[in-house]
Amino acid sequence: MRRSRAAIPAAIIVAVILVDQLSKAWVRAALDVGESVRVLGPLSLTRVENTGSVFGIGQGHILIPTAVSIVVLVLIPIALRHLRLRYGYIPSRIEAACIALIAGGAIGNLIDRVVLSCVTDFIDVELLPGVHWPFFNFADSCIVVGTIVLLPILFKRGTFVAADGPGD
Repeated sequence: MRRSRAAIPAAIIVAVILVDQLSKAWVRAALDVGESVRVLGPLSLTRVENTGSVFGIGQGHILIPTAVSIVVLVLIPIALRHLRLRYGYIPSRIEAACIALIAGGAIGNLIDRVVLSCVTDFIDVELLPGVHWPFFNFADSCIVVGTIVLLPILFKRGTFVAADGPGD
């Protein structure tokens, strides 16, 4: 019996959401907002409540990133269906896994925005003494890793090459 092509991506999405939500719940239970604990070298856990978007941009404007997340999550299956029907595109296993990482991360942060009106960020990396990378969480990491792995694959596959139009 052949497994459904959607089983592994679905499992990845569920795993990302679970790890993300459990890690954020643990941080909210263990640390007060602004409290920081050094973990190892430049890595600390610092609880931050992000009411904005990526990198904390637009603090206090939770509606825009919430709407963008919903639109992206709705467009992913629509775009995949369109690409399959129009061009016969079926994501490879690695492409599907990357898309699942991105979707799972987006859902994890969307849950925070809808339930808490903010996203709990807690991973704190000190690049240089006194210089920190913007705080992030597990969902953010999944979105970034999924995107960084997916884009070169799509470029290599020729996904972003313009198709010849009529008369070319």
